[in-house]
Amino acid sequence: MYRGRTLSLSFPPFTKAVKWLILINAAVYLLLELLKAIGPKLGGDLTLALALVPADVMRGLIFQVVTYSFVHAGILHILFNMLGLWMFGAQLESDWGHRRFLEFYFFCVVGAALTTIAISYTGVGGVSPQTPTVGASGGVLGILMAFGLLYGDREIMLFPIPFSIRAKYFVAGVAFITLVEAISASGSRQGSNVAYFAHLGGLLFRFLREVHAQARSGVRCDRTLL
Repeated sequence: MYRGRTLSLSFPPFTKAVKWLILINAAVYLLLELLKAIGPKLGGDLTLALALVPADVMRGLIFQVVTYSFVHAGILHILFNMLGLWMFGAQLESDWGHRRFLEFYFFCVVGAALTTIAISYTGVGGVSPQTPTVGASGGVLGILMAFGLLYGDREIMLFPIPFSIRAKYFVAGVAFITLVEAISASGSRQGSNVAYFAHLGGLLFRFLREVHAQARSGVRCDRTLL
């Protein structure tokens, strides 16, 4: 996958945890779509039960802070999330091992969920505690942040565009765009089908974990995003 500092066009390996996360996400998506086709009410109710609904979490449905990450709103939604998980997660799992990688991934998933819950009670972006959130984007963007911090000088080929960019600048660009979209959604007061604040939560919790790790070790890391 990697040659020197450049990301080649060869595909990354399907590491153990990445493979199982993709398979589970795909299985859940296909199951829910099948249920919606057979019985729309049953499929819709199950989707809502697995989604992150802040009001439900506060009533005790704690499992939603994890299960929402396995539910997706459409084929492109799951496709881009799983592609990001595969392209960037495989390298991290290869370095860390599957156990540490899964701990990190779900740390970002839960962190994004907590961010979403907190934001929902402010009314920012027109969302409310009854607004459902779905998708693995919080965890995937946490992985992207980790990749940018750890491999910031590696160049990513922006396929199909014949142009490459260093990972740290790519991650900074994604974070900036997500922040702008979140502010725009907030200004519209109409809410959004895309949980931009959950995306930011995944990025933020990865960054905070890095800062915490550096503080505990007492060593300043040279792998910075900026």
